[in-house]
Amino acid sequence: HSVINDLSAFCFSDVLTAAMRWLWTFGRVPELEAIQLLDVSNRIISLPLIQRSSPTAPRIIDVRTRAEYAAGHIPGALNASFLPPWSWSSRVEPLLQGVDPGTELYVICLSAHRSIGALKWLNERGFGNVKQLKGGMQAWRSQRLTEVKEDVAANQEAAPACSGCPGRQTSGEEGTCKPCCTAES
Repeated sequence: HSVINDLSAFCFSDVLTAAMRWLWTFGRVPELEAIQLLDVSNRIISLPLIQRSSPTAPRIIDVRTRAEYAAGHIPGALNASFLPPWSWSSRVEPLLQGVDPGTELYVICLSAHRSIGALKWLNERGFGNVKQLKGGMQAWRSQRLTEVKEDVAANQEAAPACSGCPGRQTSGEEGTCKPCCTAES
């Protein structure tokens, strides 16, 4: 009888944990409109390469899957898929290494749902200046703003260039950027 109670409590705990993770992606968070993020994107891509990786340079983090990112993303955005959420830290931490906690961070996804969980995760780790794109990439696209697209088939063998940071390449499936040189060419 005790084993059955322990087993049911364990199963309930797993279900409860999964439900809490899902509910965590709901709620009100700081947002900005697509046209405001366009200004940030233009500011990022106009920075010299060496300044883009400075601890205080603003960053746009696209939490959609690698395929969604390749199909079209905001210029200057870095990719760190939020799916699955329990391993997101391994994909986003390399992008944030050495980043000042007060740095402007902008999180985006397709419809502003996954980005809520990502924003809350960043807040819990001390990043207090984080906003999400209101309406996600759907809002960006509805305004017909510039997107960078990658040829997924052509990039399957070699690591694609990270359009968000010239002189860098993506590493691995998740599309996180790694420097391939230390000086601007």
